[in-house]
Amino acid sequence: MSEPIGSGRRRPVRIGIVGSGAVGSYYGARLARTGCDVAFLLRSDWEAVIGRGLWIEDYPKEAFRLHPVQGFRRSEEMGSCDLVIIALKATARDALRALLPPLLGPGTALLAFQNGLGNEEWLAQEFPGRPILGGIVFACLTRIAPGKVRNSAFGRIELGGYSGVTEALLREVGGLFEQAGVPCTRVENLEAARWRKLAWNIPFNGVSVAVGGYDVAEILRDAQLRLLVVGLMEEVADIAEKRGLPFPQDWIERMMAETARMGPYRPSTLLDFLAGRPIEVEAIWGEPLRRGAAVGARTPRLQTLYALLRSLGRHPAKRLARPTPW
Repeated sequence: MSEPIGSGRRRPVRIGIVGSGAVGSYYGARLARTGCDVAFLLRSDWEAVIGRGLWIEDYPKEAFRLHPVQGFRRSEEMGSCDLVIIALKATARDALRALLPPLLGPGTALLAFQNGLGNEEWLAQEFPGRPILGGIVFACLTRIAPGKVRNSAFGRIELGGYSGVTEALLREVGGLFEQAGVPCTRVENLEAARWRKLAWNIPFNGVSVAVGGYDVAEILRDAQLRLLVVGLMEEVADIAEKRGLPFPQDWIERMMAETARMGPYRPSTLLDFLAGRPIEVEAIWGEPLRRGAAVGARTPRLQTLYALLRSLGRHPAKRLARPTPW
Protein backbone atom coordinates (compact mmCIF):
# COMPACT_ATOMS: atom_id res chain seq x y z
CA MET A 1 0.00 0.00 0.00
CA SER A 2 2.56 2.58 -1.12
CA GLU A 3 -0.25 4.90 -2.29
CA PRO A 4 -2.60 5.57 0.64
CA ILE A 5 -6.19 6.59 0.12
CA GLY A 6 -6.45 10.31 -0.54
CA SER A 7 -3.11 10.41 -2.37
CA GLY A 8 -4.61 10.27 -5.87
CA ARG A 9 -3.42 6.72 -6.66
CA ARG A 10 -5.01 4.87 -9.56
CA ARG A 11 -5.61 1.33 -8.30
CA PRO A 12 -8.97 0.24 -6.79
CA VAL A 13 -9.47 1.09 -3.14
CA ARG A 14 -9.13 -1.89 -0.79
CA ILE A 15 -11.79 -1.57 1.92
CA GLY A 16 -12.20 -3.78 4.98
CA ILE A 17 -15.56 -4.08 6.71
CA VAL A 18 -15.30 -4.91 10.41
CA GLY A 19 -18.78 -5.53 11.71
CA SER A 20 -20.77 -7.07 8.85
CA GLY A 21 -24.21 -6.66 10.36
CA ALA A 22 -26.90 -4.51 8.81
CA VAL A 23 -24.82 -1.32 8.52
CA GLY A 24 -21.53 -2.91 7.44
CA SER A 25 -23.17 -5.28 4.96
CA TYR A 26 -25.35 -2.60 3.38
CA TYR A 27 -22.66 -0.02 2.76
CA GLY A 28 -19.98 -2.60 1.98
CA ALA A 29 -22.21 -4.23 -0.65
CA ARG A 30 -22.98 -0.88 -2.25
CA LEU A 31 -19.27 -0.01 -2.43
CA ALA A 32 -18.36 -3.44 -3.84
CA ARG A 33 -21.12 -3.23 -6.43
CA THR A 34 -19.51 -0.14 -7.97
CA GLY A 35 -15.99 -1.51 -8.22
CA CYS A 36 -14.33 -1.12 -4.82
CA ASP A 37 -12.25 -4.04 -3.60
CA VAL A 38 -14.22 -4.87 -0.43
CA ALA A 39 -13.38 -7.56 2.12
CA PHE A 40 -15.96 -8.46 4.78
CA LEU A 41 -15.07 -9.84 8.20
CA LEU A 42 -17.89 -12.31 8.80
CA ARG A 43 -18.87 -14.34 11.84
CA SER A 44 -22.17 -16.18 12.13
CA ASP A 45 -23.24 -15.37 8.54
CA TRP A 46 -20.10 -16.65 6.83
CA GLU A 47 -21.60 -19.81 5.31
CA ALA A 48 -24.74 -18.04 4.08
CA VAL A 49 -22.85 -15.13 2.55
CA ILE A 50 -20.15 -17.23 0.89
CA GLY A 51 -22.76 -19.62 -0.47
CA ARG A 52 -25.48 -17.21 -1.58
CA GLY A 53 -23.94 -13.75 -1.41
CA LEU A 54 -25.38 -10.59 0.15
CA TRP A 55 -28.97 -9.67 -0.70
CA ILE A 56 -29.81 -5.98 -0.27
CA GLU A 57 -33.38 -4.69 -0.27
CA ASP A 58 -33.30 -0.91 -0.61
CA TYR A 59 -36.71 0.78 -0.74
CA PRO A 60 -37.58 2.45 -3.09
CA LYS A 61 -34.53 1.42 -5.13
CA GLU A 62 -34.20 -1.94 -6.84
CA ALA A 63 -32.97 -4.86 -4.70
CA PHE A 64 -29.68 -6.43 -5.68
CA ARG A 65 -27.47 -9.42 -4.90
CA LEU A 66 -23.71 -9.22 -4.44
CA HIS A 67 -22.07 -12.54 -5.31
CA PRO A 68 -19.39 -13.67 -4.98
CA VAL A 69 -18.41 -11.92 -1.74
CA GLN A 70 -14.92 -11.63 -0.31
CA GLY A 71 -15.81 -12.95 3.13
CA PHE A 72 -13.37 -13.94 5.84
CA ARG A 73 -13.73 -15.44 9.29
CA ARG A 74 -10.51 -13.95 10.65
CA SER A 75 -9.02 -10.52 10.06
CA GLU A 76 -5.60 -12.13 9.65
CA GLU A 77 -6.86 -13.60 6.35
CA MET A 78 -7.98 -10.26 4.87
CA GLY A 79 -4.69 -8.46 4.28
CA SER A 80 -3.96 -4.77 4.66
CA CYS A 81 -6.55 -2.24 3.52
CA ASP A 82 -6.61 1.38 2.40
CA LEU A 83 -9.75 2.08 4.43
CA VAL A 84 -11.31 0.11 7.28
CA ILE A 85 -14.99 0.76 7.99
CA ILE A 86 -15.81 -0.11 11.59
CA ALA A 87 -19.47 -0.99 12.04
CA LEU A 88 -19.20 -2.99 15.26
CA LYS A 89 -21.37 -1.91 18.17
CA ALA A 90 -19.61 0.25 20.75
CA THR A 91 -20.13 -2.57 23.25
CA ALA A 92 -17.65 -4.68 21.23
CA ARG A 93 -15.05 -1.91 21.03
CA ASP A 94 -12.36 -3.81 22.96
CA ALA A 95 -12.32 -6.55 20.29
CA LEU A 96 -10.87 -4.03 17.84
CA ARG A 97 -7.51 -4.23 19.58
CA ALA A 98 -7.08 -7.70 18.07
CA LEU A 99 -9.19 -7.34 14.91
CA LEU A 100 -7.67 -4.19 13.40
CA PRO A 101 -3.85 -4.64 13.42
CA PRO A 102 -3.80 -7.27 10.60
CA LEU A 103 -5.68 -4.82 8.37
CA LEU A 104 -3.38 -1.86 8.89
CA GLY A 105 -0.80 -0.75 6.36
CA PRO A 106 1.30 2.41 6.45
CA GLY A 107 -1.50 4.71 5.29
CA THR A 108 -4.67 2.89 6.37
CA ALA A 109 -7.52 5.21 7.39
CA LEU A 110 -10.19 4.21 9.93
CA LEU A 111 -13.85 5.18 9.50
CA ALA A 112 -16.18 4.68 12.48
CA PHE A 113 -19.78 3.90 11.51
CA GLN A 114 -20.87 3.68 15.15
CA ASN A 115 -23.52 5.37 17.25
CA GLY A 116 -22.93 7.47 20.31
CA LEU A 117 -19.92 9.36 21.60
CA GLY A 118 -16.33 8.38 22.24
CA ASN A 119 -15.70 6.02 19.33
CA GLU A 120 -13.31 8.20 17.36
CA GLU A 121 -11.52 9.25 20.56
CA TRP A 122 -10.98 5.60 21.47
CA LEU A 123 -9.62 4.75 18.01
CA ALA A 124 -7.21 7.71 18.08
CA GLN A 125 -5.93 6.60 21.47
CA GLU A 126 -5.53 2.94 20.55
CA PHE A 127 -4.18 3.50 17.03
CA PRO A 128 -2.21 6.77 17.22
CA GLY A 129 -1.10 8.43 14.03
CA ARG A 130 -3.89 6.93 11.91
CA PRO A 131 -6.32 9.12 9.95
CA ILE A 132 -9.61 8.79 11.86
CA LEU A 133 -12.96 9.62 10.25
CA GLY A 134 -16.49 9.39 11.57
CA GLY A 135 -19.62 8.50 9.65
CA ILE A 136 -23.16 9.25 10.84
CA VAL A 137 -25.71 6.93 9.29
CA PHE A 138 -29.29 8.03 8.62
CA ALA A 139 -30.96 4.81 7.46
CA CYS A 140 -33.55 2.28 8.65
CA LEU A 141 -31.40 -0.83 8.25
CA THR A 142 -32.39 -4.28 9.47
CA ARG A 143 -30.72 -7.67 9.07
CA ILE A 144 -33.76 -9.77 8.14
CA ALA A 145 -31.93 -13.09 7.66
CA PRO A 146 -28.34 -14.33 7.35
CA GLY A 147 -26.83 -12.39 4.45
CA LYS A 148 -29.99 -10.33 3.88
CA VAL A 149 -30.36 -6.64 4.78
CA ARG A 150 -33.34 -4.36 4.29
CA ASN A 151 -33.20 -0.57 4.15
CA SER A 152 -36.74 0.70 4.59
CA ALA A 153 -35.97 4.44 4.54
CA PHE A 154 -33.23 6.97 3.80
CA GLY A 155 -29.63 5.67 3.54
CA ARG A 156 -27.64 8.89 3.59
CA ILE A 157 -24.50 9.47 5.61
CA GLU A 158 -22.62 12.44 7.01
CA LEU A 159 -18.84 12.19 6.92
CA GLY A 160 -16.31 14.13 8.96
CA GLY A 161 -12.70 14.05 10.02
CA TYR A 162 -11.62 13.51 13.62
CA SER A 163 -7.82 13.50 13.44
CA GLY A 164 -5.13 13.32 10.77
CA VAL A 165 -7.63 13.71 7.94
CA THR A 166 -6.82 15.77 4.85
CA GLU A 167 -9.35 17.42 2.62
CA ALA A 168 -8.23 15.08 -0.18
CA LEU A 169 -8.97 12.03 1.99
CA LEU A 170 -12.43 13.31 2.93
CA ARG A 171 -13.17 14.11 -0.69
CA GLU A 172 -12.07 10.68 -1.93
CA VAL A 173 -13.96 8.70 0.73
CA GLY A 174 -17.08 10.80 0.20
CA GLY A 175 -16.75 10.28 -3.54
CA LEU A 176 -16.64 6.49 -3.12
CA PHE A 177 -20.00 6.57 -1.34
CA GLU A 178 -21.51 8.96 -3.87
CA GLN A 179 -20.41 6.67 -6.72
CA ALA A 180 -22.09 3.81 -4.86
CA GLY A 181 -25.41 5.69 -4.86
CA VAL A 182 -25.16 6.73 -1.22
CA PRO A 183 -25.93 10.41 -0.55
CA CYS A 184 -22.93 11.68 1.42
CA THR A 185 -22.48 15.09 3.01
CA ARG A 186 -19.09 16.18 4.35
CA VAL A 187 -19.46 18.01 7.67
CA GLU A 188 -17.14 20.63 9.09
CA ASN A 189 -17.67 19.63 12.71
CA LEU A 190 -17.96 15.90 13.42
CA GLU A 191 -18.89 16.38 17.07
CA ALA A 192 -21.80 18.65 16.13
CA ALA A 193 -23.04 16.03 13.67
CA ARG A 194 -22.81 13.34 16.37
CA TRP A 195 -24.98 15.42 18.72
CA ARG A 196 -27.58 15.97 16.00
CA LYS A 197 -27.83 12.19 15.47
CA LEU A 198 -28.06 11.65 19.24
CA ALA A 199 -31.16 13.85 19.24
CA TRP A 200 -32.80 10.90 17.45
CA ASN A 201 -30.94 7.94 18.93
CA ILE A 202 -31.35 8.94 22.57
CA PRO A 203 -35.15 9.25 22.57
CA PHE A 204 -36.28 6.69 20.00
CA ASN A 205 -33.76 3.91 20.70
CA GLY A 206 -34.13 4.42 24.42
CA VAL A 207 -37.90 4.75 24.70
CA SER A 208 -38.47 1.77 22.40
CA VAL A 209 -36.61 -0.41 24.90
CA ALA A 210 -37.86 1.23 28.09
CA VAL A 211 -41.53 0.65 27.22
CA GLY A 212 -40.91 -2.95 26.26
CA GLY A 213 -40.77 -3.07 22.48
CA TYR A 214 -42.58 -0.22 20.75
CA ASP A 215 -41.60 0.61 17.19
CA VAL A 216 -41.25 4.27 16.25
CA ALA A 217 -44.76 4.49 14.79
CA GLU A 218 -46.25 3.26 18.05
CA ILE A 219 -44.21 5.79 19.99
CA LEU A 220 -45.45 8.63 17.79
CA ARG A 221 -49.08 7.52 18.18
CA ASP A 222 -48.87 7.67 21.97
CA ALA A 223 -49.35 11.29 23.06
CA GLN A 224 -47.40 10.95 26.31
CA LEU A 225 -44.50 9.09 24.69
CA ARG A 226 -44.40 11.69 21.93
CA LEU A 227 -44.05 14.42 24.56
CA LEU A 228 -41.30 12.43 26.25
CA VAL A 229 -39.42 12.05 22.96
CA VAL A 230 -39.62 15.78 22.24
CA GLY A 231 -38.50 16.57 25.79
CA LEU A 232 -35.47 14.31 25.40
CA MET A 233 -34.63 15.93 22.07
CA GLU A 234 -34.78 19.35 23.71
CA GLU A 235 -32.41 18.21 26.46
CA VAL A 236 -29.92 16.92 23.90
CA ALA A 237 -30.18 20.19 21.96
CA ASP A 238 -29.53 22.13 25.18
CA ILE A 239 -26.37 20.11 25.91
CA ALA A 240 -25.12 20.70 22.37
CA GLU A 241 -25.80 24.43 22.60
CA LYS A 242 -23.98 24.69 25.93
CA ARG A 243 -21.03 22.94 24.27
CA GLY A 244 -21.02 25.56 21.51
CA LEU A 245 -22.68 23.28 18.97
CA PRO A 246 -26.20 24.68 18.46
CA PHE A 247 -28.67 22.74 16.32
CA PRO A 248 -30.36 24.23 13.26
CA GLN A 249 -33.49 26.01 14.45
CA ASP A 250 -35.93 23.47 12.97
CA TRP A 251 -33.89 20.31 13.69
CA ILE A 252 -36.35 18.70 16.11
CA GLU A 253 -39.30 19.32 13.80
CA ARG A 254 -37.35 17.81 10.89
CA MET A 255 -36.41 14.73 12.91
CA MET A 256 -40.01 14.16 13.97
CA ALA A 257 -41.21 14.53 10.39
CA GLU A 258 -38.60 12.09 9.10
CA THR A 259 -39.50 9.61 11.85
CA ALA A 260 -43.13 9.70 10.77
CA ARG A 261 -41.98 8.48 7.33
CA MET A 262 -40.27 5.40 8.79
CA GLY A 263 -43.44 3.46 9.54
CA PRO A 264 -43.20 0.57 12.04
CA TYR A 265 -39.40 0.67 12.22
CA ARG A 266 -37.75 -1.01 15.20
CA PRO A 267 -34.48 0.72 16.18
CA SER A 268 -31.30 -1.34 16.36
CA THR A 269 -31.06 -1.01 20.14
CA LEU A 270 -34.50 -2.58 20.50
CA LEU A 271 -33.50 -5.48 18.24
CA ASP A 272 -30.35 -6.03 20.33
CA PHE A 273 -32.38 -5.89 23.53
CA LEU A 274 -35.01 -8.37 22.37
CA ALA A 275 -32.28 -10.73 21.12
CA GLY A 276 -30.52 -10.67 24.48
CA ARG A 277 -27.47 -8.83 23.14
CA PRO A 278 -25.70 -6.03 25.04
CA ILE A 279 -27.07 -2.55 24.39
CA GLU A 280 -24.90 0.53 23.91
CA VAL A 281 -25.91 2.19 27.16
CA GLU A 282 -22.72 4.13 27.80
CA ALA A 283 -21.99 5.35 24.27
CA ILE A 284 -25.54 6.54 23.50
CA TRP A 285 -26.88 7.60 26.91
CA GLY A 286 -24.16 7.57 29.57
CA GLU A 287 -21.47 9.60 27.80
CA PRO A 288 -23.88 12.31 26.56
CA LEU A 289 -25.28 12.56 30.10
CA ARG A 290 -21.80 13.00 31.56
CA ARG A 291 -20.81 15.58 28.97
CA GLY A 292 -24.03 17.43 29.65
CA ALA A 293 -23.32 17.49 33.38
CA ALA A 294 -19.86 18.91 32.66
CA VAL A 295 -21.41 22.01 31.07
CA GLY A 296 -24.19 22.41 33.64
CA ALA A 297 -27.10 21.17 31.51
CA ARG A 298 -30.28 20.02 33.29
CA THR A 299 -31.33 16.65 31.87
CA PRO A 300 -33.90 14.97 34.15
CA ARG A 301 -35.47 12.89 31.37
CA LEU A 302 -32.09 11.69 30.10
CA GLN A 303 -30.98 10.85 33.65
CA THR A 304 -34.10 8.73 34.18
CA LEU A 305 -33.83 6.97 30.82
CA TYR A 306 -30.14 6.22 31.40
CA ALA A 307 -30.89 4.72 34.81
CA LEU A 308 -33.62 2.50 33.37
CA LEU A 309 -31.53 1.27 30.44
CA ARG A 310 -28.49 0.70 32.63
CA SER A 311 -30.57 -1.47 34.96
CA LEU A 312 -32.05 -3.44 32.06
CA GLY A 313 -28.59 -3.94 30.61
CA ARG A 314 -27.28 -5.32 33.89
CA HIS A 315 -30.12 -7.81 34.34
CA PRO A 316 -30.74 -9.47 30.95
CA ALA A 317 -32.47 -12.43 32.59
CA LYS A 318 -35.30 -10.11 33.66
CA ARG A 319 -36.00 -8.82 30.17
CA LEU A 320 -39.59 -9.30 29.02
CA ALA A 321 -40.75 -9.49 25.42
CA ARG A 322 -43.31 -6.73 25.95
CA PRO A 323 -44.13 -5.60 29.50
CA THR A 324 -46.85 -3.09 30.24
CA PRO A 325 -45.57 0.41 29.32
CA TRP A 326 -45.40 3.29 31.79
